[in-house]
Amino acid sequence: MLPFPRAHYWVLTLLIVTFAAFWPSYFMVFTEASFAHHLHGMSATLWMLLIISQSYTIHNGHFRAHGVAGLLSLPLIPLFTAGGLLATKVTVVEVTPFREMFGLNLAFADLVASVFVPFAFFMALRHRRTPDLHARYLLATIFPLIGPALSRLLANYVPGFRIRAAEELYKFGHAVDASFMLTVLILGGLIIHDARAGKPVLPFTLGLIAVLGMFAYKLIGFAAWWQPTAEALGSVPAWLVVVTGLVLGSAASWLGWRHPASNGDISLAPRVQTT
Repeated sequence: MLPFPRAHYWVLTLLIVTFAAFWPSYFMVFTEASFAHHLHGMSATLWMLLIISQSYTIHNGHFRAHGVAGLLSLPLIPLFTAGGLLATKVTVVEVTPFREMFGLNLAFADLVASVFVPFAFFMALRHRRTPDLHARYLLATIFPLIGPALSRLLANYVPGFRIRAAEELYKFGHAVDASFMLTVLILGGLIIHDARAGKPVLPFTLGLIAVLGMFAYKLIGFAAWWQPTAEALGSVPAWLVVVTGLVLGSAASWLGWRHPASNGDISLAPRVQTT
């Protein structure tokens, strides 16, 4: 039996949440947004749609469509990675109250996500012949997207987190913390479930480490050495940021496709004793 037969519904829910969360700041001002935000927003949206299609097609017997969607992921992950890095640069260099209060600090979380997502995709490609690993690594690429979407949903609509004026911008920090904590709880629950079921625990464990690494912006992002580091990263030319993302994503695609895991590779699933 294939793992996670209803995963596409959960990712679709996240996509709807993302549209609602970014509606005021991106979709409602679509024509005024920068190229960086378009590249990041559109590639992230396409990535979620791809994961939805991958889950839906394989669980409904549409194997050809599943294969086509898999091939489309190869050029999409470089664009997704480049978009994330470029959006991070823009956030660092823009002179806004958000940048002063959160932008520089959250840039650390964005960088962690921009490294983890192509790595998890590489692992998913490498283990494409092992559904239990392949599905988990692909789904792991979604978890870094939960925090940014949910935090903005809370900040835009939920009492207690909702920001109505500039002096309430501090509430965004509470929304980010709540979003990360929820993501950690979800991943923790999945890891416990997999451990009890004798399934591979490594993919979601790495996802949890990545999310905790993003959450470490609470420490690293406010460290004295981080602000000049982030500003130095922000001074890197935009074209070089894009090229770096394209190279990182392309390496994940090429290496994962060219070097599939052999049947003898260790899945790191918990050992289940039989009698």
